[in-house]
Amino acid sequence: MKHLSNRPLRLAAAAAMVISLLAACDQSKSPSNSVPASAAQDGRIALLKDISGVWTPTATPGLTTIYYADNRLQILQGDTPLAVTLGDVDPGEGTVNVNTVARGKEEILTIRKQWNTDHTAYNLSMTGSDGYQETLGFVRRVSNDDMNRISRLTVAKTPVPQPSQPVETSPASTVPSDRGVIDMWLGGIDMNLRSCPGSTCAAVIVVPKDSKVNADTSTIRNVTESSGANTPWVRVTYEGAYCTPAELDQQTGCTPSHGTEAPVTGWMNYSRLLAAPRAQQ
Repeated sequence: MKHLSNRPLRLAAAAAMVISLLAACDQSKSPSNSVPASAAQDGRIALLKDISGVWTPTATPGLTTIYYADNRLQILQGDTPLAVTLGDVDPGEGTVNVNTVARGKEEILTIRKQWNTDHTAYNLSMTGSDGYQETLGFVRRVSNDDMNRISRLTVAKTPVPQPSQPVETSPASTVPSDRGVIDMWLGGIDMNLRSCPGSTCAAVIVVPKDSKVNADTSTIRNVTESSGANTPWVRVTYEGAYCTPAELDQQTGCTPSHGTEAPVTGWMNYSRLLAAPRAQQ
């Protein structure tokens, strides 16, 4: 009887020992299974530094400069700073989201780090929300010269000259023989500044009528639209007041409620631009 009376006590003691061992085992595993916040932040910053550099795009003229510092991401296309803000960063997937505005709502441009087959070098891919994709090949790391250039271009403001005698002209429908960056003007309609050449590309901002843009006529390319028409498109740079596509009223047009913090680059229908400001009534 004495042997039987002690059995529950022995079982209870054994159960307590097992529970204690399991708890100790869980505690020993916990640090290795969790990712410290500092490690996650280190991975985030490491990825942002990896995409920082001077890159050559496959489809866009000029070099693309990406620079991250002080929790701010800056992107320059050629000599033009783009209006972007840093979004989510996923070190595990190697992706960085860049926020912009297109088609009346906030859109996301995704930059992805892509290794080659033997994992010795990598390129970047840039994918827009409209499916447009471009590959960027590495040229060099951002140097002090590049940082000074970024600073100068970011703070530089291009003055808008006032013409002494505005005259109305017909649309510049032919490609000029002397190609380069020239001043051109919108006519009596607001125009979308698009993310790529073609009327199906996303509208980044809406530029109000009679505004001046800088058009790089060396980039003019003919695009076959969905209607079958052949339309010349040109890459332009704009700085000034604008509307978002969502704010555009089809009856009253664009009433600007925003101003660019830096010049914005996109594409416009070249045949709708004027070589000089139209005469004001």
